[in-house]
Amino acid sequence: MNPHELKSHIESVKDTVKITRAMQMIATSKLYRAREKCENSYRYLKELRNILAALWRREELLSHPLLRPRETGKTALFIAGADKGLCGDFNHRIFDFADDFILKHGADKIFAFGQTTREYYSKKGIPLSNYYIHMAQEPHAFDAISVANDILEMFSSGEYKEVYILYTRTPTPYTQEPTAKKLLPVSLPENAGSPADSEGLFEPATVASLTNFLSQYIMAEIYSALADSAMALLYKRMTSMRQSTENGEALIAELTARYNHQRQESITGELINAGAAAFRE
Repeated sequence: MNPHELKSHIESVKDTVKITRAMQMIATSKLYRAREKCENSYRYLKELRNILAALWRREELLSHPLLRPRETGKTALFIAGADKGLCGDFNHRIFDFADDFILKHGADKIFAFGQTTREYYSKKGIPLSNYYIHMAQEPHAFDAISVANDILEMFSSGEYKEVYILYTRTPTPYTQEPTAKKLLPVSLPENAGSPADSEGLFEPATVASLTNFLSQYIMAEIYSALADSAMALLYKRMTSMRQSTENGEALIAELTARYNHQRQESITGELINAGAAAFRE
């Protein structure tokens, strides 16, 4: 590569580094907001789980269709990926986890969160029942409400026996775990509060009020999963762009050294030639 080509290559890499550094800064900024959303969703979900624990003391309510286990029916999976790449192994990990889950447990219907999820299963020739885009990076409560309504309508038809959401759980930004969460039928979470401590929280104990509460609970579970997934995605994007920036800077340093070396050789050669010409004269 001659000096002119090297200089052009250096400028090209510098432009790329500017882009990756900007994307890193944007992801870092969004990560703090995503963490706050996660923490808020955890607190809200914890309160709802405490109320749910109180319901397990009331046998007359446990026959509700959203609580009663079903022996037959289809299994539906909602898989949360990203809308685009540039996020390290985020998509690969959740897709590998989903493929393993489907292999072990089976799935009759698959619903996709994110454009990459849609493209992944389209390439595999697996038809999707529905897909949701523009929810992966910055989920909102309205998104969760829309998805929850779809799930509740689907489950109420009696066609399905269970519904899962597969997402990336993020206890901390540095710890990410692909996870399967069972949405329906609703079951008592392991980390729910003590039923004895929660007695009296749920009033009035009517079917209508229970249906409304369970709808809110499903929405909160979906929102918490999407918020978790978004924080994992942004952390992966931040670290991926930081690594790309560092690699770009290292490449610039290497190319600059080669350019300077070739330029120095060229100057030295010109001086030698000029000296030889003067000596001959």
